[in-house]
Amino acid sequence: MFGSTILDAAIGIIFIYLLVSLVISAINELIAAMLKSRAKNLSQGIQALLQDPSQAGWVARLYQHPLIQSLSPPNSKPSYIPSRTFALALLDLIAPASTDGSRTLADLKAGMVNLPEPLQRTLTNLLDEAQHDVERLKTQIEIWFNNGMDRASGWYKRKTQWIQFFLGLSLVILLNIDSVHIGRALFAVNSPLRASLVESAKSFVAEPGGANKPIKDVVDAISTASLPIGWTEVPKRDQWLTIALGWLITALAVSLGAPFWFDLLNKFVNIRASGKAPEEEPKPPKEVPAPKEPGG
Repeated sequence: MFGSTILDAAIGIIFIYLLVSLVISAINELIAAMLKSRAKNLSQGIQALLQDPSQAGWVARLYQHPLIQSLSPPNSKPSYIPSRTFALALLDLIAPASTDGSRTLADLKAGMVNLPEPLQRTLTNLLDEAQHDVERLKTQIEIWFNNGMDRASGWYKRKTQWIQFFLGLSLVILLNIDSVHIGRALFAVNSPLRASLVESAKSFVAEPGGANKPIKDVVDAISTASLPIGWTEVPKRDQWLTIALGWLITALAVSLGAPFWFDLLNKFVNIRASGKAPEEEPKPPKEVPAPKEPGG
């Protein structure tokens, strides 16, 4: 019984963290779209890759190439560039192809002379890896680009986590989403909240969409779950420290992101669904033969 209570309480609080994380993710994506954060991060990644500190040289020329310009509306930068497109555009800037579409090794080496020295060294190493084959060089440039974009994605993810933490902290204070208070409510004896959240969590994970559910579904889930959040009364002076700790725990939890909490919730719901092995039915006590009477 106690183990079942712990599991159900864990499902309840994970479900709450998931819902809050989904709201924070939606707000973060809206801010990122308004500020064009992904496009800026990509541009910074390419700037680091081409080792162009000014962004006025080869980075600008690359973004002006027709292959790159076709990836976004006019007067805006793309938020994603395929590695093959990057390789073709860069090679075309270094050594434009002839009328028949071919590009010789001699043309390429002549064009590389005009590159900044750091970029020239990098491409010389890539050309050596490609065994001085132009077609293989395209593949090497793609690998180089993908590795650079992995690093840029790491930068973006770290920045996003900090943004999600501060967004989460703001939201949990505004809505008083206190993990300590929620935990107490979930661990209460015969808690109707615990049973309600478990059922809501089971329905939520069963629906399609995973951690990318529409915000309308998230809002509906929050409105029907009767969550123990919000400001119902002014806390007493000696309660503020515990409340602040609860806010901090919630903010740190939601900074882990919705995919983390969705996967964890799915595992816990599956564990609960698998259930315990049925207990063996008690056997009736063995009959003890009555003692024989003396002389019998």
